[in-house]
Amino acid sequence: MTTAVVIEDDDDIRRLLEVVLDQAGYTVTSAATGEDGLTAIGAQPPALALVDVGLPDMEGYEVVRGARAQVTGHIVMLSARSEAADARKGLEAGADEYLTKPFRPRLLRQQLEEIVARPVRTAGS
Repeated sequence: MTTAVVIEDDDDIRRLLEVVLDQAGYTVTSAATGEDGLTAIGAQPPALALVDVGLPDMEGYEVVRGARAQVTGHIVMLSARSEAADARKGLEAGADEYLTKPFRPRLLRQQLEEIVARPVRTAGS
């Protein structure tokens, strides 16, 4: 099975993302903080990482920068922050895509399928 890591501090959203990814065929590990998320990524680099921007211990951008060299697949930022500057900052940090909340689970699953079909970014690209 393909692995995914969800880094999201909101329990309800984290559980919903776990369900969406499970239904898409991923084995999911999740974390509520950036530090725990980076630990999970270090333990088993995932094919897909979903990272919230607003985490309690650090910005999601920092998590993405720290994870980019370890993640063997795609990194997607998922945030309620919808300004173009936020998305640009996420992509500059190394995310493959920046999606906004709220989201519809079925549409999110479709978007994620499209994202993982693309080539994976590498550190520095």
